[in-house]
Amino acid sequence: MDDEKYTIMLVDDEDDILLALEGALEDDYNIITANSGEEALLLIEEEDFELIICDMRMPGIQGYDVLKAVVEKDESVRRILLTGYSDIESAQAAITLGKIHQHESKPINIPKLTAIIESELREHQKGA
Repeated sequence: MDDEKYTIMLVDDEDDILLALEGALEDDYNIITANSGEEALLLIEEEDFELIICDMRMPGIQGYDVLKAVVEKDESVRRILLTGYSDIESAQAAITLGKIHQHESKPINIPKLTAIIESELREHQKGA
């Protein structure tokens, strides 16, 4: 990728997941974190980023609503939804509706997620 780092927003209400993802990604990307949908909505208005990874089920504002707000601000941002096993059908419906590009199930496989991130950022770079 370019010398300039891409910026990724991570949104999850579980601090251990945020810390694990941030630790795995911070060497290669600029990382912004939010531990709630409400915090994410504020950051979406304040920050520019190329990709968002967002948990689907959180207290208060759900991940799907966060991703809808991202689409409204900037459709070019690539969107990955983290889901529990029981949420897979909902995630696939969200893909069909065009709100997300990928979904990844928990527990998170970091090498697989990293490959998805790289693929999505290539798509972002193409202007897809």
